[in-house]
Amino acid sequence: MIIASIVQAKIEDVINGSLLQFNRSVIVNLIFNHRKQYILIGGAISPMADNKTKNSSEKIKSSSISSRRKFLSKSVGALTSFTAVTAGIGVATAESRWTYTIREGTKDETEVYVIKSGRPGPTAYVTGGFHGNEVSGYYAADNIANWSIDQGKLIVLPRANPVAIERKTYVNNRGNLNRQFPPDKRPTTPLARAIWNSIDRHNPDTVLALHASKGILWEDEGPNGVGQAIYPTLSEGSSEDAARTAAYLNTYQIPNSLPKYYDFKRGNTLDGSRPLLLHKVSADMRIPGSLIEPTKYGTDVKQRINWHLNAVRHLLRRQGIDRTYS
Repeated sequence: MIIASIVQAKIEDVINGSLLQFNRSVIVNLIFNHRKQYILIGGAISPMADNKTKNSSEKIKSSSISSRRKFLSKSVGALTSFTAVTAGIGVATAESRWTYTIREGTKDETEVYVIKSGRPGPTAYVTGGFHGNEVSGYYAADNIANWSIDQGKLIVLPRANPVAIERKTYVNNRGNLNRQFPPDKRPTTPLARAIWNSIDRHNPDTVLALHASKGILWEDEGPNGVGQAIYPTLSEGSSEDAARTAAYLNTYQIPNSLPKYYDFKRGNTLDGSRPLLLHKVSADMRIPGSLIEPTKYGTDVKQRINWHLNAVRHLLRRQGIDRTYS
């Protein structure tokens, strides 16, 4: 077994095929290839499974993604050095994590969590806690902030509305936070502007918002509401993402004890016609996104958290990001 070590090398040395020496005199010739990663097996280099081995139906074919982000050109242009980490028999790039604060020094002060996998890939932004009485959303987002991923970057804003969360109310002193994001215009409150600036600075490929509703969409059972639905943005592929994720939840995550009307649905398209965060994402960024909204009616917090977590995991996978486990 190779003792874990870190090796630094300039990228031009790697391209030129320089020899890097690891612990126990194990020497490997690393050749940089931005389409594949390599693992060390018995002193030799073998390619890992290419991303093409993932189910192609699980990929989003969105022209808006390719136009907004050029992963290869950015990663090669920006990379002047790299870190190779060896552990056991594998070689992998190092994950990094950090947090930063928005609205620091105010009652709205809250943390944003950044998880960078160390491998080029898509960027996803997840929000929770827009409404203080939708506890499953911010509890799930708290959990997601501790995830590791196989490639790309994951940013999580678990508790977007700390005043409402502390009070366990739907609104804060400035009203409904999720009505302060007019498309093609500046967000209308300082907190909404800080949230939007945080999202925009990361140039995400997808945005996911975690909510909950008192009722069930398009059902007579229970109070009026919009729950048990996943709402897609207008971007190409987003509607299919929502439909397939709903089908996955219905097949694997709905207990047999719940009636059929608890099945998840694909909700209305968030097309930029209203001042909600995901409407603004749809209109201004033109990227895939989903609002995930389980119902509170007849369900407990634990069940709703589970639905949120599995929906996010499935939607991220459809964008090319897999959660990893140590």
